Amino acid sequence: MKIKLFRSSTIGVHFNNFKILQDPWLVDGEYYGSWSHYPHFDIKFNINEINSYNAIFISHIHPDHCSEKTLSYINKNIPIYIAKFHAKFLKIKLERLGFKVFEIDNGVRTKISGKIYISIYTADDCDPLICYKFTGCAKLSIKNESQQIDSLCVIDDGKNVLVNLNDCPYELSKNLTKKILSYYNKVDILLTSYCGAGPYPQCFDNLNYNQKIIEGKKKKLFFLNQGLSYIKDFNPRFYLPFAGTYSLTGKISPLHNLRGVPLIDEAYNFFEKKLINKKISAIKINPESIFDLETRETSKEYQPLDLEKYTNYLKNNLALRKLDYEDIIPPNDDELYELAKKAFVRYIEKKKENNIIFSTNIYLALGKSLIEIDNTKSHEKINLIKNEQFQLNSNFVKYNTDKRLLKLLLQGPKFAHWNNAEIGSHITFLRNPNIFERQLYENMCYLHA
Repeated sequence: MKIKLFRSSTIGVHFNNFKILQDPWLVDGEYYGSWSHYPHFDIKFNINEINSYNAIFISHIHPDHCSEKTLSYINKNIPIYIAKFHAKFLKIKLERLGFKVFEIDNGVRTKISGKIYISIYTADDCDPLICYKFTGCAKLSIKNESQQIDSLCVIDDGKNVLVNLNDCPYELSKNLTKKILSYYNKVDILLTSYCGAGPYPQCFDNLNYNQKIIEGKKKKLFFLNQGLSYIKDFNPRFYLPFAGTYSLTGKISPLHNLRGVPLIDEAYNFFEKKLINKKISAIKINPESIFDLETRETSKEYQPLDLEKYTNYLKNNLALRKLDYEDIIPPNDDELYELAKKAFVRYIEKKKENNIIFSTNIYLALGKSLIEIDNTKSHEKINLIKNEQFQLNSNFVKYNTDKRLLKLLLQGPKFAHWNNAEIGSHITFLRNPNIFERQLYENMCYLHA
């Protein structure tokens, strides 16, 4: 077994006569233009190599794992393997792009070629009760199909075993460790995340600069410890921190250094310092390099990140690029309010379906006015109000984004998705109190026509 690191979570797993590509994101500008790679990957120049793979595994629908821009280049005859999710958004998307998609039942070791097998486990192990405790909105009547969006995979050839954890939250997936190890006995290579993407703290205007730095350090430590827990639980021969290497692009690039995302060398140093078991070794490879499990050697000597070159690339290249929606004609406030009224119907339907009660109101900033979503049980209404009517001492979350993107978000997921806009750092927030209400943000994903 050999592995090749392309970028971020995109890994090639090589056997003698079979290669499987995992989570292909190789084109800059995902998340509506805001996520890019360093160093740049030229997919047109390298497309023959990408198309030489025999199969593809995609863990979930987020565009840094399922990049439509990347998949548009890839040979549609290459089969794609995914988890059997309850919601078929990922399957439908891939089939719409022209691929043949194979859904794998949760935890079933499935032969894909010769002695090569893949097992795919959903983050909640297809247990709606676990999912419900995490999200608070799962349907407990649904069995054997995951209501989460994340999955992990195990790839083996009867001898060597690789576990790819992707973005699976530790709270949802920690019980899977014993289940996987009871079947495979040992793990040779563990691919584990070491950081968390998302809008916090860089996009939260209720925090000043220094507070964002402090919260960013807390976030770094939380996700590094999550990666450390996975490594300790699986006790692999080798581990590779991956799936979190991205750079903010365009007009939102000034937020880049406030994300609370550790550099890869910070991750290596943290794990090496904290791991008591020195028999567990880090795989240190740069993009484009290969690690050979049999020889324990890499194709090129590892070079730590040159921070000066990286900073210059961010400033003189990525920061100058346009975001996807910047060429759209800006809508007026009345147009946005009419769209929001239509979107509000679906928002309330989902809220009632999940039996959710909020004490926090939502506001969408339009400049001189605000769209108010009154979440209190006695009202549940939507209004267009003036800025001076906004009450800072109430419980609220205020969303502020480019009006052009807001129009797309209100039109629906076919145009833009609230969660992707958040992850892409396109939305800034003001909230009181500074508390994360998971159900509120998840219900916001249904504010669309």
